[in-house]
Amino acid sequence: MQAYFSDSNMAVMKALDSFGEDYKTLVFQRYDKGTGIEKAASAKAPTFHDVSNMFGDASMLFWLRYHIAKTFLFLGIYDQASKFQVQETAELIMQHEIYGQLTLSEFLCFLQRFKQGRYDKIYNSNHPNPQEFLRCLQPFWNELCYERGRAEERERQERLSAELHEAPQPTKDDLEHIEEIRQRLAQKFK
Repeated sequence: MQAYFSDSNMAVMKALDSFGEDYKTLVFQRYDKGTGIEKAASAKAPTFHDVSNMFGDASMLFWLRYHIAKTFLFLGIYDQASKFQVQETAELIMQHEIYGQLTLSEFLCFLQRFKQGRYDKIYNSNHPNPQEFLRCLQPFWNELCYERGRAEERERQERLSAELHEAPQPTKDDLEHIEEIRQRLAQKFK
């Protein structure tokens, strides 16, 4: 695997892997059931498109190739996978209208869950099938969208709660005035 990645590419990996405190934490964190996808969805990490815009497509593709190859190595199918299969899989992920919106931490979460066996196998008789790898992203994307929605709702609730605590409290005079108006309306509509 080392021959596949040059020293300059490894330097790019280190730069990407140190992007932001939330992302640094998530890179080395185990994605346990019930918490990993939630943490990945709410982390402030760059998307694939963000990294491509900052460092160029080649850097993002390298990062993807590295992690895809590492996953194939884990599955014991690295030797059967061609460089072309790894490269093309990375390119298809980048070019996909949805998956390009994944953050680095979300993709790492997907790989962790994939290695845990939560999605289908991507090989038959030790021959990798990149199409199956790409298909496994869809159920993850569905779970991720649900968690992103929950994370946005939590943030909205926290903002509202903070705004309520910061709002001026009614004075005794305000409360008396409100009570007076309430009583008048009650008599009027009896």
